[in-house]
Amino acid sequence: MADSSEGYELNEVSWWSNWADIKWLDRNAYILLSKDFHEYFFNRGGFLRVTGKAESAVGLMEAEFDKRKLPPYIFIQSDSLESSLLKRLAERDYRIADQMAVMETDNPSFKVNAELSLEMGIDRGIERWAKVYLQSFYGEISLMRPVMNVLRRVAKNKDVTLVLASKGGMPAGALALFRTPGLLGAYCVGTLPNMRGAHVASTILDFSSKLARNEGRRLILQTILSDSVEPLYKKVGFRRVYLKELFAKNTQSTKSR
Repeated sequence: MADSSEGYELNEVSWWSNWADIKWLDRNAYILLSKDFHEYFFNRGGFLRVTGKAESAVGLMEAEFDKRKLPPYIFIQSDSLESSLLKRLAERDYRIADQMAVMETDNPSFKVNAELSLEMGIDRGIERWAKVYLQSFYGEISLMRPVMNVLRRVAKNKDVTLVLASKGGMPAGALALFRTPGLLGAYCVGTLPNMRGAHVASTILDFSSKLARNEGRRLILQTILSDSVEPLYKKVGFRRVYLKELFAKNTQSTKSR
């Protein structure tokens, strides 16, 4: 990898641990599990750094999934996949179901929609943020209660900034920013279906990039390759830092956030 993955991974798992329970299996291996969100993205294992203990950690992860009768999903950094670990995964009947690109801004060239207004540090507006997130990713709001529970927690965290984009007073898009040392992670980047093509995400990411620069941080994000948006991120100035493989055992991958 061009850079050590540990800081990037810690930013990601620390953010998503607000959405799911986290259990550390050793210093580097963890598993996320959620009773409210049933997609694999909220029920998965991963590593801050892949070490010689990874093979045993995979077994521990699988045991945790088995306890809950959940299909195992595990993200592993591509550059850390040694032949012995690959062999072990194959023996356990795992296959690569998808990939995740970890990206950061390089030469930003965001297209900005001047008709959008941005609101950050949302307090009373978290319900609007939740609706934009859910309608952007799910097309409906049946998960409103658990999402609101998450937002009530993170809205009190000084390391979190929720951003809501509006046009003419009507919500258009949203994202969440999460800080760890030297990094500003962009998550839940969503645009309402009727606003797609209006550079909503690009406008919010432009703001996020400037905020990161002012704070002396690097703006990072992750994207699942099957969602086919990595080329768009590259077009506006992100570069891929490294890739992660999603290993699944006897199941098909589903979409993530």
